[in-house]
Amino acid sequence: MATNRQKGFATLVITLVLVSMLVAVSVFMGKVLISDKRITLNEIEYRVALAAAEKGIAEAMAQLEVNPAASSAAGTLVTSSATASYTVTMTPGVPISAAWQLESVATLANGSNTTVSVQVAERKILNEQNVKRAVPLMLAGNLPTSGNITIVAHPNGGGPGIPVSIWSKGAATLSGNAKTCSLQAYQDGCSESNAYSTTVNVGEDIVTHDVDNFPGNLVEYLFGVPDTSTGWGYIESSATAVLTSCSGAAINDGGFYIIKGVPTCIIDSSLGVSEPVVIVLKDSNLTINGNHSIYGVLFAYDSDLSGASNFSIKVNGNARFYGAMMSNYNTVDLPTGNYGAIYDPDVISRLTASEADNSFTNLNIIPGSWKDW
Repeated sequence: MATNRQKGFATLVITLVLVSMLVAVSVFMGKVLISDKRITLNEIEYRVALAAAEKGIAEAMAQLEVNPAASSAAGTLVTSSATASYTVTMTPGVPISAAWQLESVATLANGSNTTVSVQVAERKILNEQNVKRAVPLMLAGNLPTSGNITIVAHPNGGGPGIPVSIWSKGAATLSGNAKTCSLQAYQDGCSESNAYSTTVNVGEDIVTHDVDNFPGNLVEYLFGVPDTSTGWGYIESSATAVLTSCSGAAINDGGFYIIKGVPTCIIDSSLGVSEPVVIVLKDSNLTINGNHSIYGVLFAYDSDLSGASNFSIKVNGNARFYGAMMSNYNTVDLPTGNYGAIYDPDVISRLTASEADNSFTNLNIIPGSWKDW
């Protein structure tokens, strides 16, 4: 039979074992918590560094949009958890001439760093080859002309030395004092003696009912993307601005603008005078007021040709359009007064040349080139 002394010793031993176990568990838990905290801190720092490196890539792409000759970028990302500085190098010509290799290195205060690299390439918003082929009036519907309209032909619209003034999938007629001519003849007054076509004598520069050769879809023709929600998403993301107003103050020279859902869009100012503009008018009626000039490309688009809405283009007297006007509308109404639709090679060249305004060029990431390890 155990004595009280023996019982006390056993109790002491058991107590010491339990205390030792508690101490061991506490130490273990402390190490686990410290390790978990370190892992969490490392993860936070990594995410901050990665975010800083990605910020550097984004800033470098934005800088290249403005200045293709840029070679570096730098900055700092400050958060409540950590601060990281980043530097970006931009190497042109990798992997092709119109591309860059961007490498962004983000460094934390403790010296650790993260590197992100990617290759980006230029893509013009407009289909350069097709824009160069576009003629002053390019219409998927009908064109009943009247009044004192003068159209200056694309001198090589049908091939070298073959001028084209109007290219339509439907009918195009001349009436009143409408005529077409070359740029030189236009500058000399475009009389009946030097015109390509008049209401009396319609020449081969007016190509109508061209069902076989006219583009099946002007969206694909102009932008090189499908006429789908995905294609329009890309087009709208590439625009300088998507507008729900036709205020001339909202449209600056040298930009790409989409105007949509305006019942009647009235352009009452000259546009593109210093740098040409690209305007897409989506599901809207258009009126160009007289005594104003527009330089660039105008594309009037009806998203539902079979629907009840039948949009139109109207041009008031003494207006001038330098460049190319395209439309998939069923009918385009031209003025009874003076109007000039003028193919201007300088405007087209400035829209398509390699040094064209960056409003018409996108920088896209080359698929598979992103590395962040």
